[in-house]
Amino acid sequence: MSLLASQCRAARAMLGFSQRDLAKHAEVAHRTIADFETGSRTPHPRTLKAIRETLEKNGVVFIDADPAGPEALGAGVRLRAVEVTPSKSSDEVSGLSSEDLEQWWDDLTPDNNSHKT
Repeated sequence: MSLLASQCRAARAMLGFSQRDLAKHAEVAHRTIADFETGSRTPHPRTLKAIRETLEKNGVVFIDADPAGPEALGAGVRLRAVEVTPSKSSDEVSGLSSEDLEQWWDDLTPDNNSHKT
């Protein structure tokens, strides 16, 4: 189970994780992530495993290099496909009717009920 620094950076970017976010989720030091990504040091195998498993748990799929293929492809990352459900109206998704939303807005802005005629 390997992990390259470039894969770690790319996976974090795809997830929108900062180095601190990843460190927190993987339960490792922020400096460990920063040093690994800059090539300053290589973490212990158990630490690399924790980082990789955290990224995988959040939807990252690691792609092994294929140096023998016709195009000599390098290692990479991608996100797991998300199951798409049939589209629903916004009222069905939120569970709120337009009347509920209007009442919420009126409660939020009691001095600004000028939208009512």
